[in-house]
Amino acid sequence: MSCPCVRIKFRRDSGIAYLNALERLKKRVLDTKSYSYEEVHEVLRLHLNECLYKPPPHVVEAVNRVIAESNLYPHLDMFNRFRELLAKYNRIDASMVHPFPGADSALRTLFHAFTDPGDSILFLRPTFSMIEIYSNYFGLRKLCLDLAEGNDTWIVDYDKLVELSKRSDLVVIVDPNNPTGNPVFGGEKKLLESIALSTKGFVVVDETYHEFSGYTVANYVSEFPNVVVVRSLSKAFCLAGFRLGYIIAHPEVLKNVAKVLTTFDIPTPSLAAGIAALDNLDYHMKIIERIKLAREKLYAVLKSMGFKVYKSHANFLLVKDGRALDKHLLNHGIAIKRVGKDLHRISVGSEEAVERLLQALSDLT
Repeated sequence: MSCPCVRIKFRRDSGIAYLNALERLKKRVLDTKSYSYEEVHEVLRLHLNECLYKPPPHVVEAVNRVIAESNLYPHLDMFNRFRELLAKYNRIDASMVHPFPGADSALRTLFHAFTDPGDSILFLRPTFSMIEIYSNYFGLRKLCLDLAEGNDTWIVDYDKLVELSKRSDLVVIVDPNNPTGNPVFGGEKKLLESIALSTKGFVVVDETYHEFSGYTVANYVSEFPNVVVVRSLSKAFCLAGFRLGYIIAHPEVLKNVAKVLTTFDIPTPSLAAGIAALDNLDYHMKIIERIKLAREKLYAVLKSMGFKVYKSHANFLLVKDGRALDKHLLNHGIAIKRVGKDLHRISVGSEEAVERLLQALSDLT
């Protein structure tokens, strides 16, 4: 196998030998394609499913108060306070929740904890791109179930999903799914139970967009200890830059998963932001409702303009169009994400952002 020239020089009794360092890396690591992302500047960002509303003053003030203490590791009482507020928000015991520096970090840790190279993983396709990247990186055998395209939503073959779960060591479901926006479990116990009881390992449910869907399976974690829920404060709480996520799991499962974690993993400013946000839920609940209303308006207007658009339970819409919508909109100072040959994911921003998007698309209809 040919690798780039990254060489280590070391001495042997017979002289100097050279070794290509990359040959010591696992093949599965070398073969894994990394996350692809191109930064854009001075545009309306509708390509990353971010919250376009700024953090409120009480969050900014809380962060400013602790900046001067950032020469020290985060205090344990801040970590515990954040954990307690997460538990209160989810109406569970604090022993069932653990904070992470972002939902991505939580997912990666669960892959570490739940799989060995050669294990089988089941996930839907298309879905969040990092799931396939992690699958390749950890050397897992992929059992993918393709979603079927319906009139205004994407359809899961639940019988096939259950059947494939019987051969899986890990099942990872994003619900609502990204980038399609459709529900999978939809908070229903019966389907979750059939998957949880049939798989050989764990079921990880990524509920990053939970607040926009209004449903969850988190209340079944105690009943099915091999179910773990992943959540984020990036979307609904407008804190993407602070990288805050968490998992909800059975206490005994959580205790073991957390063995490689420390209370110092989350930076002090991020803890302060999370605490302030969860201490002032009214603000964020209003933002969530505004985004949901903007989503429904955008869906209805896009359909009236003749676009093929799918219903969504998240903070984005998926549009099917053979034209290069991403390039057209970028020329108008708006970034969206192409997720397939003719599929474009568009984040739902503020009311002003929706109007600007619609105006930019109007000359295509």
